Amino acid sequence: MLKSVSEFDKIEVRGIVNTIILPTEREMCFQLVYHRCVANIASLKVLTDRQHFQAISMITRNLFELLVDIKLIDIILDAVPKMIGFIDVEKLRCARKIVRFKAAHPTIARDDSIYQSYIASEGARIDSMKARLWPGVSRLDHWSEKTVRGRAELLGTRYEEIYEVEQPRLSWQVHSGLTGIVNLKLETFTAMCGVAIASSANSYESILLSVIEEFKIGKADEKIKGKLMAAKFAAFSEDQAEADLIFRHLTT
Repeated sequence: MLKSVSEFDKIEVRGIVNTIILPTEREMCFQLVYHRCVANIASLKVLTDRQHFQAISMITRNLFELLVDIKLIDIILDAVPKMIGFIDVEKLRCARKIVRFKAAHPTIARDDSIYQSYIASEGARIDSMKARLWPGVSRLDHWSEKTVRGRAELLGTRYEEIYEVEQPRLSWQVHSGLTGIVNLKLETFTAMCGVAIASSANSYESILLSVIEEFKIGKADEKIKGKLMAAKFAAFSEDQAEADLIFRHLTT
């Protein structure tokens, strides 16, 4: 299913997204989330053994968060400037963290001059922008000012369910500890991969639908959403004839 949807993306969506000239800031946000999604899918397609269950779980979690980000663009006030501004906020935060560590440990062999230079040249501008976009906020962990749970709650029950039911099981494979691996049968790890990849495919499909909507690809091809559904379900067909039947049913 993942490969089938990826092939649909390559044929129907990617070329359009890649050829947008001088995108607006809003379009750029959609493009960049889309490209991160595509890179994740490319990784999943080469992780073909159950021993990759940890990496697959990590990517699945990230795809869900990317989906939530793209959906929040139309919900969070000033989402586009906040998404873009947060890029510099994070760079500045990390630069200051490195400089503080070097100052506290002056004997370590680490040159922090490039970070000092960045802070000196960009710090005031970024601090001013942060104060304007996030007034009164001292700690900013995400451009929306919300935790992953808070972001999911904003989007409704479907997203809350993924966060509360699917994500905790994936966390066992991503974070340190032994909970997700002790006393499990070998085939359980295969099942873990299957569940995670199915979740990834669903996030991928939803991101593609958002991109199709944003760039109005459906105006040029009114059957585009049906083609996406056909790509998803045709993966389970017994043969090409059944796949063709599914395609005709969902695109007519």
